[in-house]
Amino acid sequence: MFARDRPRVVAIGRVYATGSMIHTLSLREDLSRVVDEKVEVVDAEVPKPTSEVTFVGQARGTFIAWPTHLLKVISKKHKV
Repeated sequence: MFARDRPRVVAIGRVYATGSMIHTLSLREDLSRVVDEKVEVVDAEVPKPTSEVTFVGQARGTFIAWPTHLLKVISKKHKV
């Protein structure tokens, strides 16, 4: 049995509260719509892979589904 990886920052991005769909797919309530803006670990696997995105490095600048419990809010800037 292998120990699970400790939580780590794999990317810094923006969480979008609006919109319950990504690329014509509905999001479950436990998923958030995010855009990775700065990738820290290029070869980290995304929790919800798609046909186009398997690794965090492939997700930069595009909407992806991310489990809400794996997100950590570091700033709450709002557009005015």
